[in-house]
Amino acid sequence: MLLFFRKIWQYLLWLGVPLSRHGLFFCVLTGLAVSTCLIIGRPGSEHTFYAFQLSIDLYVLCLIFCLLPKKIGVPFKYGVYTVAYLLAVVECFLFMRFRLTFSPSMLNLLLETNGNEAGEFLGICRTSKEFWKSLGIFSSIFVLNVLLGIRGGKAFRRGAKVFFRDLHKAHWAANGIKRAGLSVLVLALITANGRAWWGEKQKMIEFFGNTHTRQAEDFPEYIFFTSFYRLIHATHFLNIARQETENLMSRMGTLQVDACTATCPNIVVIIGESYNKHHAQIYGYPLETTPNLARLKSKGTLHVFTDVVTPWNLTSNCFKSFLSTHSGDQPGTWADGVLFPTLFRRAGYKVAFVTNQFYRSAAQGSIDFNGSFFLNDERMDSLCFDFRNRFRSRSEAEITKLLQRFQPGERNLYLLHLYGQHMEYHRRYPGEKTRFTTADIQRSDLTEEQRQIVAHYDNATRYNDEVIASIFTHFKNEDAIVLYFSDHGEEVYDGESGIYGRNHTPTPQAEVLRYEYEIPFMIWTTPSFRKKHPAVVQSIRRALDRPFSHDDLPHLLMGLAGIRSPHYDEQRDLLSEKFRPHTRWIKQTVDYDKAMRTNLQQ
Repeated sequence: MLLFFRKIWQYLLWLGVPLSRHGLFFCVLTGLAVSTCLIIGRPGSEHTFYAFQLSIDLYVLCLIFCLLPKKIGVPFKYGVYTVAYLLAVVECFLFMRFRLTFSPSMLNLLLETNGNEAGEFLGICRTSKEFWKSLGIFSSIFVLNVLLGIRGGKAFRRGAKVFFRDLHKAHWAANGIKRAGLSVLVLALITANGRAWWGEKQKMIEFFGNTHTRQAEDFPEYIFFTSFYRLIHATHFLNIARQETENLMSRMGTLQVDACTATCPNIVVIIGESYNKHHAQIYGYPLETTPNLARLKSKGTLHVFTDVVTPWNLTSNCFKSFLSTHSGDQPGTWADGVLFPTLFRRAGYKVAFVTNQFYRSAAQGSIDFNGSFFLNDERMDSLCFDFRNRFRSRSEAEITKLLQRFQPGERNLYLLHLYGQHMEYHRRYPGEKTRFTTADIQRSDLTEEQRQIVAHYDNATRYNDEVIASIFTHFKNEDAIVLYFSDHGEEVYDGESGIYGRNHTPTPQAEVLRYEYEIPFMIWTTPSFRKKHPAVVQSIRRALDRPFSHDDLPHLLMGLAGIRSPHYDEQRDLLSEKFRPHTRWIKQTVDYDKAMRTNLQQ
């Protein structure tokens, strides 16, 4: 029995060997990671959890160094050192100078940089105090790294000799105690965090197995908690994004438009953001959050649809679904369709796209990049749009000023993408536009802080009402039809879940569907349009209560424009007499209508 425990102890002692041999490497890379996190503020609120993740990662690296032959292990180790220092210097410089971290959009712009731009960037580095500051921080760590590498082992042995007196005994005891202590530390670390570590690594492995950006986006960015992980995350995301673009481009190059009657010469599509229709006065909310829209509705010029949903509650997926002619109840993905702006251009329309979110920027996170990478591709941009804004408007109310350089044609399609009620809500409206306070939120079940959040949201909704009305005014003298809808909804302490924001569960329940997937959808027509196209106005009135999902939007718009193409399906055109309701899938997993009927029966 004693021999058995001695063997177990000997094996356990081997747990400490990787740290005993490569302890300096372990400590230095920990220092690099911690320094980077302190500067750029990643991964977020779970620093302690990811500190343990990092510790096991580095231990595994040290173990690999031990298992490799020396002639391979040593170069590999110093290669890892070099990469770690370079990535730390570069990412921290990017953050301090441009507020950027390694991301798909940053990497995409880097890869598109030409020689002249690269030279200018290097010039910025030479004269930038942020670059020298970043270099100075990690140079200090490097100098300490070298000094400890040269003198650290000698100092340890010298201290052990003084303590144990006898040199042979000192060497044996020092190494024995060190290995035993490190072994116990490693055993405790693996026991306490090994399962969580493996769970995180499985997430990473699953991420790199994805071939669609929609699935890749579902993985939280914070699990890529070091510069190296963020870089490989960005690389893979960019790779699959480009593959989707290539697949889409191959279909876009063979688009066919058979005819176009241009029934509606000016079509304006306003895309809102994070709009909970149940906080809209025109949908029965008790506060006056939509006074302008309510006035137009009472006049009969604004037509408010009652039963419209979105298949997604992420802006990126929403954009893909309503821009593509592919619908959620069909096999395949959004990239198996074509983008309707190109169909309009082929039909003789000029297309302008103005956005306050998807303008070209390296500061985009993965979600915004996923929503716009295909639109920001130069080839796709040239296929879809005659005009794009390169900067966003100072305020939502001035978004139409971004159209000043657009030269309209005889037929025009305008796509206006607002920031709407995107979090944080208090930033979505000017302070002087404050109308509601906590006193207006008659909810005894909420705290004062929660009522304030609801008040901010309602103020943002009221300001959004002004923005929409101002866009209507901009087009009022044209022969134009204007559609407004939101990409998705938002929870603002409405249900029993007690949250604000969005719930990203794979199979949302009825309450989540109500507040996050039911969206406002409305159509306004100008006086000229109503006079010239009374039949279209009548078709709108007949369709107000039809069940619709905005992933069929391209067919509605093509119907308005009189575009005839193999990509147009009249049964998916909400305003057509041949319209037929289709299964409205939420996240491709939940039948919306079935889920809501089941909830009513319970």
